[in-house]
Amino acid sequence: METNVKQTCFEEMVDVGPDRRRRATLAGAVLAMLPGAGWAQGDSLPEPFPKKVVTFVMPGPAGGGPDLVARKLGDLLGAQWKQPVIVDNKPGATGVIGAESVARGEASGHRLLFAFTALVQAPAVFAKVPYDLERDFAPVMQVANAPVVLAVRADSPIRSVADFVAAAKNPDKPMSYGSFGTGSSYHIYGEALKRAQKLQMLHVPYKGEALALQDLLGGAIDATFVSVGTAGPQIRAGKIRPLAIVAPTRSTVLPDVPTFREAGVAGLDAVGWFGVLAPAGTPPAVVQKIAQDLRAAVLDKSASARLQELGFEPVSESDPVRFKAFVQAEAIRWKKLIADAGVKPE
Repeated sequence: METNVKQTCFEEMVDVGPDRRRRATLAGAVLAMLPGAGWAQGDSLPEPFPKKVVTFVMPGPAGGGPDLVARKLGDLLGAQWKQPVIVDNKPGATGVIGAESVARGEASGHRLLFAFTALVQAPAVFAKVPYDLERDFAPVMQVANAPVVLAVRADSPIRSVADFVAAAKNPDKPMSYGSFGTGSSYHIYGEALKRAQKLQMLHVPYKGEALALQDLLGGAIDATFVSVGTAGPQIRAGKIRPLAIVAPTRSTVLPDVPTFREAGVAGLDAVGWFGVLAPAGTPPAVVQKIAQDLRAAVLDKSASARLQELGFEPVSESDPVRFKAFVQAEAIRWKKLIADAGVKPE
């Protein structure tokens, strides 16, 4: 509908007389006002970019899969830009702390958010968050999808989702599970499983998935949701056992692990993602340059191999316009999923 309105306005504004030159001038003016037109018209950068260190703000602790990906892409971008690209870890509050630090930062493109799905989930979980998705960010591009598994220690008697469900029916001993924060994807997955199967489950939030995995290995919790990338080394080392994957299809990295649907549990098939956003007000030409260079970095053979090694699915067909639409759709989608899972605003 929006496209049709713009087209109608365009036709009305340019059809003003027989003077073709005048019509062409007006047409160019209208096109210049449309979203993304500046990029399409080849606007030049207001000044050379980058002119100083670029920072990826990671709203999670160091050592997790997304953190490793951010550092790999940062190395490639740094080599191309001839400026260092560093990762600043700001874990806590389900990514809100890191997101706010970028939303309130300088809109020059030198401080970027390497965001998780939690960016769009937090507004539906918390009574108030210190950022507005529409107002405070300029989406750059999606980088990857991040399949997630529910895992237990390798010495656990639980060997399948059916075993987990049976064990979690005991009202005297709730099944504790970890997530990277209240309102995160992992918390929502756990509550959706709990509600669908009428289980006794205790949510234990952490500041990052690597910390939850550490406590699983130490025996402090019974299970945890964890990305395939972060879980991979521990799975290969035989220290944890993946029970099922949260995804519509099996992972090429863990082909023997069933999806939750295959394991008899519907509704756990929403794939997590991460991508890059700049503060609102960042010059469009700068946003476009970052997107183009970031896409080239994702397509780099070494980066693509690293993503897949970590269990992530590279996403190269993304740009500022498509990523903005994706973020908007994800916010609506997760708001419904959160409500259906019974996760209440805090």
